[in-house]
Order: sequence, then C-alpha cells, then structure tokens
Amino acid sequence: METSAVRGNTFSKIVLGLAAVLLLFAPPTARSGGAAEVYDFQICHGYFALCAASTCTPTGKQITVKTATGGTATFPEADCTCPVVLGPSIANLAGGNMQGSCEPPRPDTIWSTYQPRPNIPQALTDWVPAPAPPLFCPKRLGLGNQLVNCFSFLCDSQTYMNNAPVVTCHCPIGESLAGTAVPPHTAFLTQAGQGDEEFCAMHPVSGPISLP
Repeated sequence: METSAVRGNTFSKIVLGLAAVLLLFAPPTARSGGAAEVYDFQICHGYFALCAASTCTPTGKQITVKTATGGTATFPEADCTCPVVLGPSIANLAGGNMQGSCEPPRPDTIWSTYQPRPNIPQALTDWVPAPAPPLFCPKRLGLGNQLVNCFSFLCDSQTYMNNAPVVTCHCPIGESLAGTAVPPHTAFLTQAGQGDEEFCAMHPVSGPISLP
C-alpha cells in the first residue's frame, strides 16, 4: 500500500517537473537571469482555486502583475469562476500578485495555484468533476493575447454551484508567466473546453507555448 510519505515524494517530483515546464513557457529574456533569481516555485498545502479548466470574462479594468525582472506591469483584467480544491499545489510566490507566502492576505481570499488533475469541476459539466483533457490552441488562430493567466493570482467571493465551492479569480489577459505580453500569434494550452477548439476564443485559462 502506498504511504503518505511516498505520495508526498511522488507529488514533489511532479511539481519539480512542472516547474521546469513552466519555465519553458517563460520568454528567453526572463530565463537568462537564472530561475532562482526570478521565480519562487513552492508547494502550498490546503485549499486553493484550480482554474485550469475555466473560461473567463473581461471586466474592463486593469490588473497589476509582478514581472520576472522584479518590477510590475498592468494588463486587462478578467474574472474567472474556478472550483476550490483541497490538497498540495504548486505556486510561484514571486509571481502573479502573490506576496511571498502561500497564506492568502485575508480569510475571505484564496490563491489560484495548480495541481495536475485529469478530472476537474467545470462550468461545462455543471461543476461536476469531469475529464479535462489538454486543448491545443494553435498560433494560426491569433488568440495568444486573449488567453488568461490565473497562476498565482488572488481569488475571492466564494459561493456554491451545484453544491461545488467556487470562487472568482481576478486574472490578467494576454500575460505570460514572466509578466510580459503574449503576442497574438502564439500557441497555447488549456484544459478548458474538453477538446473543443471554439473554447480557444473564450478567454480560457491557459499557458502560452513557443513553437517554431
């Protein structure tokens, strides 16, 4: 039988691998300074928002994000409804709008972090956990600047939908992991839409990828 120590060690290896993948999504100029100087990937424990299969709605406002060079930038803001999940997750304590800790700033807030999951509660299935396979959105669509990055951003306004706890996460549109603008003709991956390419245009929570 698998022990909790073995499970924890396995998850730690997954997180380290995921952190390496996330760094590949960052622009080369951001990586050149050294990952240890720019990113602070940590495992957080407890409740978190898992936005990987969510789509979002632009608010018309601006949101301030931390950049990989230690500064800040502003992007158009979107609100995303995301399920609340319990367990270990990966966060970038130096990114998004995190403040160097896994602890949220107020009791009524929660962070949007990430845990690899094949099944995620999502609006498409009335918030019942369901398969959330990767959806590839090619650069020919010209939608890279419309993707939403919720990794390490703050969420609030918890409520329940079909008995599932959900929160509203406030996230930037067209922002990369490094806090830079994503060009329109950029490919990206999301777990929203259950494989339907039409969801690429619905401001899905995504990660940009560089392809030749």
